[in-house]
Amino acid sequence: MQEVIGREQCQDFFKEFNQRNELRPTRMEVVSQDIGAQEEERLLPLTGISLEEKGKDAPRVEITLGGETAKEERHLTHTISRVRSIMRKVGVDLREEALLIEDEDGTKTILLFETLPELTQ
Repeated sequence: MQEVIGREQCQDFFKEFNQRNELRPTRMEVVSQDIGAQEEERLLPLTGISLEEKGKDAPRVEITLGGETAKEERHLTHTISRVRSIMRKVGVDLREEALLIEDEDGTKTILLFETLPELTQ
């Protein structure tokens, strides 16, 4: 099931999304006309997603991954400026499978939730 998240719902949606999905392993891809599909990271845990509705290039979404402990060196912060749309994909188990964020230029950032390899054996 896919659901478009309305602009007026975003702040509450991200707060609840973060609570439901904190520390789940992720994979992030960026797809654009210029570079095609590029994998940005794999298996970093979701730390949080936030929305800034004011200022230059607003609305901006910031995705923070990894670094859940002070000793963790692997982390990534990815910012999407001038967000045009946000859509989530929910699986048959009613958990989020993916989040797709598109900017004004048509570049899509896709955050997918992964299953850790050691859990599938």
